[in-house]
Amino acid sequence: MTQDYKYIFFILYTGFSLIFLASFQIAFINRFSWGFNIFLILILFLILIKNIHSAIFFALTGGFLIDTVSFSAFGVTSLILLVLAFFLIIFQKIVLVTVKTEGILIMGVFAVFFYHFLGWAINNTLAEGQEKLSFYFSNSAFAAELLISAILIMIIFKYRRPQHV
Repeated sequence: MTQDYKYIFFILYTGFSLIFLASFQIAFINRFSWGFNIFLILILFLILIKNIHSAIFFALTGGFLIDTVSFSAFGVTSLILLVLAFFLIIFQKIVLVTVKTEGILIMGVFAVFFYHFLGWAINNTLAEGQEKLSFYFSNSAFAAELLISAILIMIIFKYRRPQHV
């Protein structure tokens, strides 16, 4: 009987955390042009610690929560995060056997680049070829997101308690 309360509390805690993260992303981070994606960093972290099922769950629900206020077609961010999660899982299983600093930085750079590339490809398909590739990569926001994402993921791994991976 007490286990049921723990599961219910865990589900409620996860739901409220997702809503809080999406609200913070939408209200504060998306206002700045040099922002980053919290769910991208969360998914990258979960994949690096080999928590695959949670990464896929957060990609799906986080994308849908962010898309509730997006001006593009509904579900695009969720689709981008899901496809990115699958590619990162495959990349991590093939290339990264152990989690080292170089591997974390490579995965971070690959994740941000591929996130923007997928965003361009899907939005270009939906806009019938009217999206410009330079819009996604030639501004300072892309470089700032690369830097901020790499720094955040390194900070998370530095202060994470040592566990067997």
